[in-house]
Amino acid sequence: SGGTQKSADEVAAPVISSLRQDQMSKKTNADAGKAFGIDLDKTDGIVYYANDNVMDVSEMLIVKLNDSNDAGEFKTAIQNRVTDQENLYKNYAPEQYALLEDSVIKINGNIIFYCTAVNSDELYEAYKKAL
Repeated sequence: SGGTQKSADEVAAPVISSLRQDQMSKKTNADAGKAFGIDLDKTDGIVYYANDNVMDVSEMLIVKLNDSNDAGEFKTAIQNRVTDQENLYKNYAPEQYALLEDSVIKINGNIIFYCTAVNSDELYEAYKKAL
């Protein structure tokens, strides 16, 4: 689809309210830039949540882009992050590795949803309804 007129925060609100207690906490745009190696200047809004425990790979990112033509570049950056995390956790945290393997990355025009979590499908449903 062509994406959304809503802000990243508006789209993220129902997703955030679907998070489980202590599942993830809000991170800054700079944290997202660092974690995913993305160009923040190409974004029109970022919502990034992650677990504070290094042994928990749960995270959720919603990025609204200035230009939907940049979506491929952002999807690649997210996929690279997932692959890096998989390589990190594969040998000593199989349950975290399994979560990463089941991560959700979806592009809808000018907005991208990414989630690694036990309830990623549920969070994606909340996101889809909010678009």
